[in-house]
Amino acid sequence: MLVSRSAKRQLQPTNRLKKAAKQQSILPGRILELHDKTSFPNPDVRDASVVVDNEQWVQQNFSECDFGHVLRTKRLVIMARNMLASPDRSLPEQNGEWSDIKAAYRFFDRKEVTFDAIRKCHEESTRRTPPGVHLMISDTTDVNHFTHKATKGLGMLGDGTGRGMQLHSCLVVNAATGVVQGTAAATVFYRKNVPKNETRIQRLARRRESDLWGEVTEKLGRPPEGSQWIHVWDRGGDNFDAMCHVVQNSCDWLIRASKLNRTVQQDSEDMKMEVAISQAKLLGSYELHLRARPGVSARVASLEVRSTRVTLPQPKMRSPFVKSCGIESIETNLLVVEEVNAPEGIAPIRWILMTSLPVSSLNEAWTVISYYEKRWLIEEYHKVLKTGCAIEIHALRTAARLEALIALISVIGVRLLSLKTICHHEPEAKAKDRVPALWLTVLLLMRPKLAKQDLTVYEFFRGLAKLGGFLARKHDGEPGWQSIWSGYEKLHARIEGIKLVRPDWFRG
Repeated sequence: MLVSRSAKRQLQPTNRLKKAAKQQSILPGRILELHDKTSFPNPDVRDASVVVDNEQWVQQNFSECDFGHVLRTKRLVIMARNMLASPDRSLPEQNGEWSDIKAAYRFFDRKEVTFDAIRKCHEESTRRTPPGVHLMISDTTDVNHFTHKATKGLGMLGDGTGRGMQLHSCLVVNAATGVVQGTAAATVFYRKNVPKNETRIQRLARRRESDLWGEVTEKLGRPPEGSQWIHVWDRGGDNFDAMCHVVQNSCDWLIRASKLNRTVQQDSEDMKMEVAISQAKLLGSYELHLRARPGVSARVASLEVRSTRVTLPQPKMRSPFVKSCGIESIETNLLVVEEVNAPEGIAPIRWILMTSLPVSSLNEAWTVISYYEKRWLIEEYHKVLKTGCAIEIHALRTAARLEALIALISVIGVRLLSLKTICHHEPEAKAKDRVPALWLTVLLLMRPKLAKQDLTVYEFFRGLAKLGGFLARKHDGEPGWQSIWSGYEKLHARIEGIKLVRPDWFRG
């Protein structure tokens, strides 16, 4: 039989897909069947190091949400699926049909659809942490909707010129692997004008931005049996109220101190925290290689590590919660990481960390420092929300509707960030045991040079990042979440194209 050149070109992708499937010991007709069977042996403890496809991920995080009617839950699943396909687009762009757009607007207008209701399923599964050490990394970010003049109910941001809300989230990270497991709790806050002539007692009685740390800690509750939760906070979380919540819930803490002029107690003697820091015991020193930054050359910083132990008494001005909680004082270790002999004109590195973890030796201090270094993941998460998910472009008529939409986006953002952390955990593990079979097969189709029987997790994600523009030169370092997700979007588009051309290959 004669075949024209155009027909040969049309058949070529099919033949290449069959070849890639053969290399992975998969029959084309069974691709989706194997793909759909990516599951966990225990539904209560999901393996965060295993990647599942979008459909299964959406079902895991949203299918059990309760809005008073099953059709509303189905609508949320549809919107989450569409949002994952193009997270940086607006609602009309994500939901192409006018009927779907109207259904989305009606969904967010329901009184049953709240911030907590949308996040509930994801939060509950994330809190079921397996035995081990887990970092509960929290922080606040501004969600600015200044350009959306028609949205009612927004609060102030910055110096009062911005409009929007503040999102406070708790990101759960496995301390041993660095894999992001999800966001176990979150809340929103609307900043208002401070009443004139407000007294300190009146200020402590109303809800304040500093209360968010304690509120989220209470939402988290106590860790499951066998799990150790360590709350990792930046200087914004340095307040006695929030630490009381941590103590009451039997958790550990690692907080960067900001109030160094406060009075602490050491050996029954009152002193300023700065004095206690100056008397801390030297544990050792190390060198840190710092990359060049705009206006600052690369350098090698010499750091000293010291530690001491102090007692934090109740503040003189106490909130109603502190008065009633029964905690008179909190004992904490201080870990001091300070640069010596810094170059002239350069601000020296200085971390003052309060922690309940032991820091009596340099090895113990190293462990605590490594935990705090993972705090940057919450900053990456906020970047994902604002860049990868374009959280600030969405416009709805009321703040309540916008809250519900932000709740959905806050869960979708976890998906984007987690792919990066998974690729660094067990890089030598077999990709076929960690990623959906269909993803692996189509990646080999798109990048034939990768074709081999036992592609590792590291090789898979690096190949995925190359699809997203990662050049993989010697000086490029490792791919970030943006290039990995951009590569995934191209992979997903190819998968959808194959489904259109050969639907008979897919089951279900």
